[in-house]
Amino acid sequence: MGLGNDLSKFIPKDFGKKKKGISKQSNAIETPRTDPSSELAEPTKANVIELHDERKQSTVADLDIPISKHVLLKRHTKAVSALAWDATGDSLISGEHGPSINLWDFPTMDHTFQPFGTIVPYEGQQTRALKYNSSGTHFICATSAPRAKLYTRMGRMAGECKSGDMYVMDMRRTNGHVSGLTCVDWDPRSDSRFVTAAGDSTLRFWDMERMVQEQVVVAKTKTRGKVAVTACVFNKSGSMVVSAQCGGISVWPSKGPFVRPVQHVDDAHAPMSDVCVALVPASEHLFVSRGDATVKLWDVRNLKTEVAVAERLPGSESSVAFSPDGKALVVGLGSQNATPNTEATVTVLDSTTLNEHRRISLQEPGDVLSIVWHSTLNQIACGLSTGSIAITYDPSQSTRGAMLGITKRSRQYVANTSTGPIITPHALPLFREDRPVSTKRRHDKDRNDPVRSHKPSMPVRGHGRGGVVGVNETQHIMKSIMKDTMRDEDPREALLRYAKVAENDPKFITPLYKETQGKPVFSEEVDEPETKRRK
Repeated sequence: MGLGNDLSKFIPKDFGKKKKGISKQSNAIETPRTDPSSELAEPTKANVIELHDERKQSTVADLDIPISKHVLLKRHTKAVSALAWDATGDSLISGEHGPSINLWDFPTMDHTFQPFGTIVPYEGQQTRALKYNSSGTHFICATSAPRAKLYTRMGRMAGECKSGDMYVMDMRRTNGHVSGLTCVDWDPRSDSRFVTAAGDSTLRFWDMERMVQEQVVVAKTKTRGKVAVTACVFNKSGSMVVSAQCGGISVWPSKGPFVRPVQHVDDAHAPMSDVCVALVPASEHLFVSRGDATVKLWDVRNLKTEVAVAERLPGSESSVAFSPDGKALVVGLGSQNATPNTEATVTVLDSTTLNEHRRISLQEPGDVLSIVWHSTLNQIACGLSTGSIAITYDPSQSTRGAMLGITKRSRQYVANTSTGPIITPHALPLFREDRPVSTKRRHDKDRNDPVRSHKPSMPVRGHGRGGVVGVNETQHIMKSIMKDTMRDEDPREALLRYAKVAENDPKFITPLYKETQGKPVFSEEVDEPETKRRK
């Protein structure tokens, strides 16, 4: 028998003391799911039925896309160009179109979402790529400088790669890059081996323990010669490396030989376009490439033709991210011209057919330049051109990560409100005891004084040098035996001893004038008048 409405409103729904805190809904922003008919570009007639059927069969909710809410991390002053999440999801690093890299730690953050540290690898150099190793102990930073830097998860520099000689024509004969880096990736089989790509047309493999170069791959094309390598990524087993250069894609064995690629295609994308590459998590051979406003699905066993293509997806710097199960692909969209979008938008594609399911607006201005989807947290981090980082999540599907700081209050610092000086009783002259001054402080002060703490010069041993007479053991012994007794003699008696000798045999000036010098005549004393004396 059900209760009436009048009675049910008086029955309590929960029990116990209620804690006052910040609601999870207060700092979370609802991300609306817009109508796909208004957001999608006008498709061709051949794909109208397939796209319409695909939207009916699978929606964003069916694909478990965590986009119902999002939080903003605002610390960068320039566009966020690189993002990296560690394996546990506790640490996030972000780089910008500037020299600063921010370090975020979600378990220690409160609802203000502030980073715990900032590092600057190179002054005035843009951050191109960031990547954690599989254990999360170190991460590699690739900037527009030719040298990559290795950091610990706390932001302390652990190593630095060498730069090459720019005057060497053969890039195989120099031990480092000679132009700015573009991409970096870790070997999934080892936490101490990684690969870097640069604009000098090379891929270089490095050993983290010694920070030395192991192998070099020179990427070339038949028509354009040397080209800049814009992307590099290991496959799931670490046996192959997929690289992109000047619109083309190459597949290399990770252990060599590197004379020529295993698979290669020149016209994968438009020439001179920046291409990014991402591997499908659930497959060993499938990967996608993003460039010239298109996303293409490839099979490394046959690069002659693409498996699927998705067009009309603007954004030159935007990256792609796969869902944890590999069924969905999220692509960040940019503006078609120099003017940024009024709303940051991402699109969800099917990873097998690249059919577009829906476009989601983040309700934030700018373009999406970088995007990362963490498999454990089930959260998506998007780097925007405005300098903000939008982390989308779903409370029913996501765990930890950005959700930890929503309910945490910031520490309250109580200011000192006391007025007037605080005098302790023992500071007054009546209660103060005269204690002897400690000699330790005086000794420390004397030690800091260069005059008082000057060490006397040591005696010169052996032969004298520098104007100092040498001292040896024999001289010291002779001085103790042959003592000088001149100080014990009376000087008056010593002079009077030679008085008679000087008178009988005068020397020096007196013998010179003996024959010509007259006898001295001295004036007699005359008594002066008494009146004159008084004056």
